Amino acid sequence: MEIVALMAQKRRVIEAALFDYLPDRENLLNQAMRYSLFAGGKRLRPILALVSYEAAGGKEDEQILPVACALEYVHTFTLIHDDLPAMDDDDFRRGKPSNHKAFGEGMAVLAGDALMIDGMGLVTQSTAPPHFVQRALQEFARTLGAEGVTKGQADDLYGERRDPRFLRKIHLRKTALFIAFSIRVGALIAGSNDRLLDRLFWAGVLAGMGFQVCDDILDETSSREELGKTPGKDSDASKLTYPSVYGLKRSQRIAASYADRATKIFQSIGEDWNPLIALTRYLVKRRK
Repeated sequence: MEIVALMAQKRRVIEAALFDYLPDRENLLNQAMRYSLFAGGKRLRPILALVSYEAAGGKEDEQILPVACALEYVHTFTLIHDDLPAMDDDDFRRGKPSNHKAFGEGMAVLAGDALMIDGMGLVTQSTAPPHFVQRALQEFARTLGAEGVTKGQADDLYGERRDPRFLRKIHLRKTALFIAFSIRVGALIAGSNDRLLDRLFWAGVLAGMGFQVCDDILDETSSREELGKTPGKDSDASKLTYPSVYGLKRSQRIAASYADRATKIFQSIGEDWNPLIALTRYLVKRRK
């Protein structure tokens, strides 16, 4: 199946499940959560989990959909908090006012908190064997915590080093580990062995690094209409990015190299993983 059609098909499945998990209720917290959760977006992380689960032989929606939707809940939480004035201070997200512009800073913090907490809780609704669910929760927490996404954001905000090695660590923690976990957890819930899980993790890290390098490039080259958020903010804030260190042309080559290395790992695993190859290539060639 062509990658755009595959993503559209999986997105419809994810959207339907998200509507079930977070129905419309008449309270402000619910509305703030739904505002960002249903603001659009590629649903990339849950799609990666679904595709990985199916490639690993998984066949039951009730096993993977709660976990896949948990990834989107938590990803949305990170976006809400990233946009806050105390963080990246962006007034727009996915082409509309950021959550804190629509609901106020306090409610945006609470909406993000609720999505993160409820997202972790969604994992426990999986009907996969309990030891797989427990392991998924443990790995999810490590991905988000003080050595993962949170540390990446802290380094991005407060890090004083300006060298390429530090930049790679920021991208690894802030973005690549979450992409890698999204791929790995699908196969984990399907019951894959540790050797396969480890190979998927490293392929996911490489794909995630390519994704983030592409994100840095798009911040320099795309319009607000294409991005759905304010472009050029990284350079305006003198943030450490791949284009600021390597320039645009070399950054594009680096992104492609990451994707090529991830592709080789997926190819070595077998043809069932070809959709992950297509998704990896999409990650570094997208325009938004």
